[in-house]
Amino acid sequence: METNSEYIKKLVRERISAMPPDVSFSIGNFGDYTRNELLEEVDKDSEVGRAAIEMQLTFIRKMSGILHTQ
Repeated sequence: METNSEYIKKLVRERISAMPPDVSFSIGNFGDYTRNELLEEVDKDSEVGRAAIEMQLTFIRKMSGILHTQ
């Protein structure tokens, strides 16, 4: 059975993978990453990967709130 953290990581990987390969992500003070570099960081569960996961979760939460107010 999949844990919540595994499910969240899988969800974030899918969201990032759906973006064009030439997209660049700026991750706070860590710098810029390509889509594939960011996927590697998420897979490694590095500090950058965890920051990317948090950014995606924040976005999802905000979108949920926007959709419920319309």
